[in-house]
Amino acid sequence: MQDLPAPEPMNEVLKALEQIQPGGYVRMMHRMEPGPLYGVLRDMGYEYQIQLQGEAPFELMIYHKGDELALQRLAQAYGDLER
Repeated sequence: MQDLPAPEPMNEVLKALEQIQPGGYVRMMHRMEPGPLYGVLRDMGYEYQIQLQGEAPFELMIYHKGDELALQRLAQAYGDLER
């Protein structure tokens, strides 16, 4: 997604979130901070964690709010992330 022009990255991540199952998460990699997406995610009942030292300048791991299994899986896969 990091090479797509706006608003395609947001549209793509919102489509992917429709498929998310409990315990799952969507990993979004982007070249710049997707600031407008944060409020949309909160309004839709999602939480996210940010990795700034990953494969892209900004990596968001997005999951259903309160999904403890997703948080456990993220901790196993990525260690400490910013919330």
